[in-house]
Amino acid sequence: MPFSARLFILFVGIVFFLVVLELVRKKRFREELSIMWLFFALSIAASSFIDLIIDPLARILNISYPPAFAFMIISIVLIISLLYFSLVISDLKSRVKELTQKIALLEFESRSQRKNKE
Repeated sequence: MPFSARLFILFVGIVFFLVVLELVRKKRFREELSIMWLFFALSIAASSFIDLIIDPLARILNISYPPAFAFMIISIVLIISLLYFSLVISDLKSRVKELTQKIALLEFESRSQRKNKE
């Protein structure tokens, strides 16, 4: 890979990392989700040197086409991240349902108290 391409990918990763940090600092992004995005930003920055790792590792594992090995690793990481985000969404959905039920109960109690006062 040419040096200019490595430098560009490294720059993109660092900028992405700084953007995520800024979003967390401004409280526009939840901390628990930012960990995964910071990991992705670091992965992008590290991918500028990934061919130096993937090629020898693919040879050790007897994989004749190293980009296929890199694609497999990326696919596995994406599947794990999808699972993580699905868990977060599921948790948030449960919390919204619980809060909705609590609000409904509070409104019902409030209406009952108003009727009893009248």
